[in-house]
Amino acid sequence: MSEFSRSVRIDPWPEAGVEVDLRAGPEERAALARRFQLVALDALHGWGRLERADSGEIWFRGWLEAQVVQSCVVSLEDVPATVRVPVERGYRRVSAGEAARPAVLQASESAGEWDDDVEPLAGTQIDLGEMLAEELSLALDPYPRAPDADILVSEALGPNISFGSAEPDSPFAALEQLQDKRAR
Repeated sequence: MSEFSRSVRIDPWPEAGVEVDLRAGPEERAALARRFQLVALDALHGWGRLERADSGEIWFRGWLEAQVVQSCVVSLEDVPATVRVPVERGYRRVSAGEAARPAVLQASESAGEWDDDVEPLAGTQIDLGEMLAEELSLALDPYPRAPDADILVSEALGPNISFGSAEPDSPFAALEQLQDKRAR
């Protein structure tokens, strides 16, 4: 079971669609912080709308907002950040047999009929809490850095190493130097 489970029943489908406004509680946020190896997850809020498309797919379109604290990959200092990303995910009803096969196989078997943003759905419920948790994991900075992290690395490695220069060396810089030497 997911740390942040919020199942929405989609059958029978309401004609007006479904408004969604979800917030994770303190225990859920603590469990998600452990899952994603965060120092803290101070807030997690997702909102939007579930609607059925003419094709029969069900789409969630909305937003995810979170207040996270990650560890700097250099200094291990706390790095607070606000995550705010649009979320769009579709679901397509499949039979129980189809749901047992991985989505990658389903997509390859239906050659072009399966959209990467559409997930197979066997059953009558969508767990929007887990979907938001997955979207949060995708939105997190994989290499969070404290503001002074580059200075610490430069001090540790010595004066010949520089980071964050305004104009990185071009892959053709060495060729340009050779061409300059030949022109002389």
